[in-house]
Amino acid sequence: MIVYDKDRRPDEAQGRPPCWHSNHRLFADLLPGDRLWVITAGKSLGRPDQSAGYLVGMWPIVGVIENPGDDPKYPAPKYQHRVLISETEAIHLDEPVCVDHLIRGEGYDNQIPIGRFLRGPRRLTDEKVRQLRAAAGAEMARKWLTASKPKLGDSNAAANVEKKRSKAP
Repeated sequence: MIVYDKDRRPDEAQGRPPCWHSNHRLFADLLPGDRLWVITAGKSLGRPDQSAGYLVGMWPIVGVIENPGDDPKYPAPKYQHRVLISETEAIHLDEPVCVDHLIRGEGYDNQIPIGRFLRGPRRLTDEKVRQLRAAAGAEMARKWLTASKPKLGDSNAAANVEKKRSKAP
């Protein structure tokens, strides 16, 4: 699934908790192992092509839970789902890759901001995933191959943190 994050910048990726909030019905159907392909605008990255879409990360999903409402930036009534991301397998690209041509396709006005074009999440075909993976090229391949492998029990670390948070008073 492809998602648009207007504020996503590679230098901020390290400090954020690995999750995504949404009220969109598509998120209820996500399963562990599915992936979010995160896109941001050139404007957020300080690029001259401000309306273009850039791939900044690929996040494997650990699970989807009901938003417990513990984050004031994402109140539960407005953001029903919390998508938990695998910290150990998430890939944050150091150098974002312009994938605007893959997202929009031919015939779409590239002056329209990518955020307006990607108003909601979109399911990706296998072909589109292959195209995004190819566009990300060597950096994604290197990170995919050299990323630290999760130790026994680590793959559910984000889910365990969320369970503890939701039980807190």
